[in-house]
Amino acid sequence: MHLHKALFKKALIVGIATVAIATGTASVSAAPKSETKVVVMYSENKSLALVDTSKSGIDHGDLFHREDAISMKLGGPVIGVSYSQAEVISFNRESNVDVRRVLIQVLLPKGRMYFEGITELGLGTTPAPGWTNAYAILGGTGIYASARGTMTTRLLPDGKNWKSTATYTLD
Repeated sequence: MHLHKALFKKALIVGIATVAIATGTASVSAAPKSETKVVVMYSENKSLALVDTSKSGIDHGDLFHREDAISMKLGGPVIGVSYSQAEVISFNRESNVDVRRVLIQVLLPKGRMYFEGITELGLGTTPAPGWTNAYAILGGTGIYASARGTMTTRLLPDGKNWKSTATYTLD
């Protein structure tokens, strides 16, 4: 009889553990978050175009297209390219400001990164030296697949080179 009680007790414990695992009530420590990664990129403006979609002057839907050469150090060898599009989504002629939705794609040797953000600039202007903005990292491909984080970019004093710092984790 004593042996049957011990076996019953063991079976009961195994059964409870099985139910806990199946229903997700067992306490399991979460996997550690991905370590934070940082990529610093320098880019040089190669082209900038305004696509005026309707009447002359800045209006909803006008687009700014930019292409930049990417290097890992200022003046270093070109290792990639960046394409961006900024669409005017709002403007105020009285305060002389427009708001743009910005999409950026950075093509690097081991993958691509995608960014999105909002900028506010003088109506129809381009950034001046020292101008800084932050963008969300939407993800990527290759070694940047599932990247999430932010990128901060600053126009350097020469007015044509940018320093961008992407800080992210991989999901």
